Parts: sequence; C-alpha cells; structure tokens
Amino acid sequence: MEAFMESFERQKDAKFCMYRENIPNFESTLNSINKSTNSIKVLLEDISNVQKVITDPCEQSCSSCSPNVLNKFLGIEEKLVNNVEIPDSVPQKTTKPCLDDENEGSSVAQPPESGNRHVQLISEQEFKSIPKYQLGRLTLDNLNEIVGKMDEFLTKKNAILAKTNKQLTRQDREVLDNWRELEIKAKGRLPTTLFFIENDIRPLLNERLRLSFAKAIPCLRHIRRVREERCGPLTFYYA
Repeated sequence: MEAFMESFERQKDAKFCMYRENIPNFESTLNSINKSTNSIKVLLEDISNVQKVITDPCEQSCSSCSPNVLNKFLGIEEKLVNNVEIPDSVPQKTTKPCLDDENEGSSVAQPPESGNRHVQLISEQEFKSIPKYQLGRLTLDNLNEIVGKMDEFLTKKNAILAKTNKQLTRQDREVLDNWRELEIKAKGRLPTTLFFIENDIRPLLNERLRLSFAKAIPCLRHIRRVREERCGPLTFYYA
C-alpha cells in the first residue's frame, strides 16, 4: 500500500510539472479554482444548515409562540421604526400656501414675466454669463435694444400673418410675398414662420448698433435668445 501511495505521489508531481510547463498562468488558475471550490463548499454547508433548521420540529405551537421568536425561527429580520406622534396642539402643514409664506418668499428672485414678447429681454445674470471676448464693448443696454427691435419686427409680422385676406393692405401683400420667397429659399428647414433675416433688423437700429449687429448675434445665441439656420447665402434667425 505504501509503495502504491509513493508511486501515486510521483505520478502526481510529474503531471503537475508538465502542467506548469505547458499551461500559462497555471498557478494563478489553480488558486482561482481552489478558491471557487472552497466558496462552493461553504455555500453548500450553509444550505445544509438552513435545511436542518427548517426540518427540525418546533417545540412549541405557532399559537403560543411570540412574534419575535417566530420571526427569529423563520430567519426574518425585524426593523424597528420609531413612530413620532404629532401633538394635537401643533398644526400640520397643508399643501395650500399661505399669504405670509408668499410675502416671505418675495425676497427671492422670481423669473421675469414673459408677457406677449416673442424675444425676451436679457437679464443681468444672463448678460454676465456671456464670454467677454464675445461681448467686446457691447453693453446690456445695447443687447436689449437689439432684442427689442427683433421683438418689434416679429410682433408686426405676427399681426400681419394673423390678418384675413380681406384685411390685408397692398403693402401687407407685398411683405407677405417677400416672406413666402424667403420660406421657399429656406427649403422647409425653419420650424416657425416667425423668422427674420439681418436686413429686417438693421434698418430699425441706429447707426452705431448697426455696426455691432454682427457681434451681437453670437452673444444672443450663447444665451439661447435667438437660433439660426443657414441656407445658402442667407442666414435665418428665429426665437
């Protein structure tokens, strides 16, 4: 028997030497297999212990067993929740805001009322977010003056588009024909009919701002006040 065991050990060592020489990363692979085998062994032992607990008969009937003991026997973890009772004298908050709360919140900056403007004025916070290299010498008043002329044009355009055929004047019809030609040149890329081109706004500005109009467009795009769509030589702008 001893001779057989020695022969078995020699054969095992010879095979392990061959494996080490021919199998890359043999030691790390073997260690991983051993760890996996040990994990499976521990898992099987846990399953066996659980089955043993379940199969063991309980010494007491369920009717005489307390909830804590029953939960412990079944392996149920019980979480304690502290219930805080609100006294009757303390009024509970309702979802309806009171006037005092509204007055207290009046110190917080509220968004400006949009009204019926097509292009909203620029706030001081938005103006500060524009990079200085884009602004150059443009001021908040300069940009708002340009924005005001854009809104003025779009308001006028919207009023003409809302007119019936009988309400249109000869001048309105000429303007509509020009807008339709521009829509054809846009090739259906514009999401709205309330658009304008540079030549629509420049005549409305004073001479100083006409020179700054091209510099103002990137600033207005940065704060998403206007968007643009280029179609050939023309650039269309819309709010």
